[in-house]
Amino acid sequence: MARAFEGIRVIDFTQVLAGPFCAEQLALLGADVIKIEQPAAPGQPGGDQGRSIMADNDLGRVGFSPLFISVNAGKRSIALDLKAPETKAILTKLVASADVVVQNFKAGAIDRLGFGYDWAKSVKPDIVYCSISGYGQEGPYAGAAAYDGAIQAVSGMIALTGHPETGPTRAGFNVIDMATGMTGAFAIASALFRRSQTGEGQHLDVAMFDVSLTLTAQAITRYAATGDLQPLIGNSSPAFLPTAGLFPTGDLPLMISALTDRHWRGIAKAFGAPELVEDPRFRTTADRIANGDAVKAIMHAKLATAGAFEWEKRLADCGVPAAPQLNTEQALKHPTLAHRDVILEFENMPGVEGKVTGVGAAFKANVDGPRADRPPPALDQHRAEILGE
Repeated sequence: MARAFEGIRVIDFTQVLAGPFCAEQLALLGADVIKIEQPAAPGQPGGDQGRSIMADNDLGRVGFSPLFISVNAGKRSIALDLKAPETKAILTKLVASADVVVQNFKAGAIDRLGFGYDWAKSVKPDIVYCSISGYGQEGPYAGAAAYDGAIQAVSGMIALTGHPETGPTRAGFNVIDMATGMTGAFAIASALFRRSQTGEGQHLDVAMFDVSLTLTAQAITRYAATGDLQPLIGNSSPAFLPTAGLFPTGDLPLMISALTDRHWRGIAKAFGAPELVEDPRFRTTADRIANGDAVKAIMHAKLATAGAFEWEKRLADCGVPAAPQLNTEQALKHPTLAHRDVILEFENMPGVEGKVTGVGAAFKANVDGPRADRPPPALDQHRAEILGE
């Protein structure tokens, strides 16, 4: 038995987040991912830019920023100057032995360096070549630099997030980068499957802007159907139900997703207040929306009598979805993690003492599931090994 991509070689020209996360997903499923990085220069650290972003810590000072660690598990690294004449011969041999190339330069930049899709296809006719960018490989914005926050803004995502009182806000993490990486990995997987059926490679064009629109599809289809723009809803539900949202409890806030009449009956049961079900103010969804302030007053008063974890259990026992609002430290102590393989621990990283925590694939398999065969690489760590091959 073998993992899905064992025997597949990936040449990874990517930097920072979206591209490296894409290639990492393939590595976790067995692909041999060779990361091409810029050599260090006088006064410059070299390597993936992600190595030096948010790197003001002990890990960052040896080239392993937390950002870099988060998206580069399982890869090998070689430093090559893409402008040096001798590099083309090395990359020609590497691509000839490869199945996939991934790059996230600005549109047109890698072609000018001589390593675009046409070159790769001439070296390996059935190559799967994935280009990741902000706005795609064609169009008026094709050459524009794109960062997660900018795409959140221009795609309409930020306009959907925030509180009416304080205005729009970006997501507190790089949601577009990470979703783009996952989209790229899925696109590559689909192209490899197609190649197994047809013998043909493909050029894949993955745009962060497109990804952001797929993530906000509900708002887009709502606008197209009704002409209504979704307003800022804070921590409430897009369904505008008074029983769905973030509620204070005796300790931590609790997110409740009560969307149906059945859920309302569950709330009444959990509260020990069956009379709420027959109260004419709350009998139907429309009634509860019309009397939303009264619903929220009842919920706030009841939920204040116990802590979030206690209410999570009581509501779950009555069929109502709910979960405490946790921070990262608290989430990493969640009991479900003992039954998952998503958190990784790396040892023996060059220049690093002790264990380093990373994050792996977001699924398990009964056999041949994802795993990290090696920690994120140091810059140029595998040069002799790769050139020897």
